[in-house]
Amino acid sequence: MADSGVSRAAVLTGAMRIELAEFPLPQVSHDDALLAVAASGICGSDIHYRAEPDIYPRVLGHEVVGRIAAIGDTAARNWGVDAGDLVAVESEITCGLCRGCLRGGYCTGARYYGCSIPVDVAPSLWGGLAQHMYLAPRSVVTRLDPGISAATAGGWFSPLTNAVDWIGPLGADVQPGDTVVILGPGPQGIAACIVAKARGAAQVIIVGLRRDESRLRAACELGADHIVVADEESTVEAVRRLTDGELADSVLDVSGADSSAEVAAHLVKRGGAIAAASPLNRPGIVLPVSDMVMKQVRWHGMRSNRASAAPVAALLLKAHASKLDPLVTHAFPLEQSSAAIDAIASAAPTAGNAPIKVVVCP
Repeated sequence: MADSGVSRAAVLTGAMRIELAEFPLPQVSHDDALLAVAASGICGSDIHYRAEPDIYPRVLGHEVVGRIAAIGDTAARNWGVDAGDLVAVESEITCGLCRGCLRGGYCTGARYYGCSIPVDVAPSLWGGLAQHMYLAPRSVVTRLDPGISAATAGGWFSPLTNAVDWIGPLGADVQPGDTVVILGPGPQGIAACIVAKARGAAQVIIVGLRRDESRLRAACELGADHIVVADEESTVEAVRRLTDGELADSVLDVSGADSSAEVAAHLVKRGGAIAAASPLNRPGIVLPVSDMVMKQVRWHGMRSNRASAAPVAALLLKAHASKLDPLVTHAFPLEQSSAAIDAIASAAPTAGNAPIKVVVCP
């Protein structure tokens, strides 16, 4: 059982408003747990949650790592963890009963830590921007190597889980010997370099902007073979040159740029695949469907990841922890949660201070 007391949390109370609050620590039952949060990664989606909240007040933070503070016996047995273990928590809490769950896909009735549960739902601690987070039954909890820095795990476990699915059969379906182009050198693009190489890609090409210099260098440390600076040369022409005119077997778009949908279609070869995690709902975005049809391109929209990606991500995190450690470039205390979101919301980071991965360490 958890000790009596309270937990501080950073609560989204309205658009662009995050305020500290205290909530009673819950007592755990047989099938749930309480997590002492060690680090919560800041995701690009947190920028949008803060600016245009559809549910509030709620505790943000969905890339969560911590140590089990208290756990029920059934939960310990089901999750394979015990008190004191360092664990990562998947953002999705599945129902286990819908067609998506039964087929091993996405749950149609899911709830999400840090995203979809307000504080008026007991016990209020439903996000990682807090000293403690409640772990509900049917949570997906993955035990991590205890030697890994909690900040590194909080920053990189979630991007790696996404990349496992986005680069794998669900998305780009990278095969040994393939050429892969990754549009965008943010945390998702860097994690995708790791996964692409782990799947046997012969050539990984990372595309970014001149202002992304530090991120592009990091991508090369973790698997990228070539850099294309899109505001200095034509991405399509550069990829043609690097592939001797063959273009890419697979393209992963994690750039967030309006132009990337069209560029991706021109980068992929006949019969290739595009996995797109960048949004396509803004006016003016062009998806050249005719060209894609003629080339018989497979296009996959990607969001988050399945629970099955978590064990693979834990292995990749352990294998690459020493190189990922310095890529957690900004760490903030709980009181500065809004400043942590500001750090990745900057429209034009300077080359010397561009954040790569930002975490909050309560």
